Amino acid sequence: MKKYLVLLQLCLFSGIFSVFAGEKPAEAIYVILDGSGSMWQKLADGEFKIAAAKRVLNEFMQRDFEGFEMAFRAYGHRRKGDCRDSELIIPFGKSNAVIPKLTSFLKTVNPTGKTPISYSLRAALKDFGDRKGEIILISDGIETCDEDPCELVRLWREKNVQIKVHVVGLGLDEKSKNAMRCISDAAGTDYYDAGSATELAEGLKKIQERAVSAAFKLRGFDAEGNSMGIEGVLSQNGKEKFEVTSNGRFRIDSGKYQLTAGVRTRNGSLYKPVTDSVQIAESGETIKDVTVAVPPSVKAKFTDDDEKQRGSQVTAYQNGKEVFHFRWIDEVYLDEGEYEFRAKPNQENELSVTETFAAGDHKTIEFKMVHTVYVYFKLLASGSGIQYRHHCGLWQNGEKKYRVHSGNGARGVLPGTYDLHLESDLTPYKKENVVITEEDKQNFEIIVPSGHVTFIYQNADGSRDKDKRVFLGRGTDRQQITTQSGKKIALIGAELVGLELAE
Repeated sequence: MKKYLVLLQLCLFSGIFSVFAGEKPAEAIYVILDGSGSMWQKLADGEFKIAAAKRVLNEFMQRDFEGFEMAFRAYGHRRKGDCRDSELIIPFGKSNAVIPKLTSFLKTVNPTGKTPISYSLRAALKDFGDRKGEIILISDGIETCDEDPCELVRLWREKNVQIKVHVVGLGLDEKSKNAMRCISDAAGTDYYDAGSATELAEGLKKIQERAVSAAFKLRGFDAEGNSMGIEGVLSQNGKEKFEVTSNGRFRIDSGKYQLTAGVRTRNGSLYKPVTDSVQIAESGETIKDVTVAVPPSVKAKFTDDDEKQRGSQVTAYQNGKEVFHFRWIDEVYLDEGEYEFRAKPNQENELSVTETFAAGDHKTIEFKMVHTVYVYFKLLASGSGIQYRHHCGLWQNGEKKYRVHSGNGARGVLPGTYDLHLESDLTPYKKENVVITEEDKQNFEIIVPSGHVTFIYQNADGSRDKDKRVFLGRGTDRQQITTQSGKKIALIGAELVGLELAE
């Protein structure tokens, strides 16, 4: 069985759940909780409304919201008599990130003020940005700020705002139920009445099922039945409406669509896309299986005397123009044609390979490297064993060839004889005729002739001063190093010209 690049496709397209042509609005669930003073009233079973809401909301947020962003707002929870007391408690994020923040807020919420429903809905619309989705309003009372939320939601629907408002009334009398049902009617959704925590949970469950369960899934397969990562576009009347991928779950309006789908290559095109019709149901899950052609693929290996080596990013060119790049550990799909592949794993190896790909080709290109080695230098001060934490340079014929990091050493070094320079203006040092052999990994330990000094700040009474910073300078341009008082430091032939006390 052939091994294809499902994991790569998953990496490329994970996190994409619903998109319009030209825009990419995310699906969203936005909860608004009534935190007004009346939430301290009791339900018929004797439980405080706020206590029931807290418990049920914590359970509700544990449900499956795959592919959705979540946000949470509360009103009336901070100030009495304030029709602007509405706060975005948790901005949009993944449900697993929202849950702990919501739990923390619900522990401290204190129902206090009025019921500014209209103001909260307008604020929510701004919070949505270019997202579309569902608002779930949980309220134990009607608007108390001289506004009409029914008219506001009716206006949204006329303007085709892609947000549905669901209302759950908590412990309402008949007059209030009718007022809150007006909001649902304007939104084209069902109203849910809850006289207990159990009924509140049932209402939220029904909303969640309607909002999340209706979905479209795309699945790709090759001619042998192996799963493939694919993507495509759903169109109606010749106009692109939605982009879809095979690793997502998409909420798409019901209806008949034309699907164009295939494997996306690194060139950015769909390889030999197929077209078929799709009927998306109003509820439940619509699954569309598509059999697609498998594009050519390429992977790279780097060798040194036929031994596999660590590589670098590979860039593909056609007609001298860069078309894509990939990591040396990846295998990627590409369009048919001729390519020049370039890589530069180190400064001594600037490599190029040309290869042609036809349908069905799955090739490994080989970059043959000039042999280089890894070196590490540990420079120790004589007499103390203190290690110098300065970078070094490897020089040949008066020219710096390589930089050697104090902690990581240097890779890609050609074998040969070099002069090692300790790169410190304050305490320079040079070790001549360092021989680097053909061995792949080499460690050097060099003892550097050094003097030592310990600085201690002492007060007039003999006690040690709290200031620990010591600055040493050498030369007219006063190159400096910093140490701590009471700590021994090594100086390579340094002439101490001054001690500057820190302010």
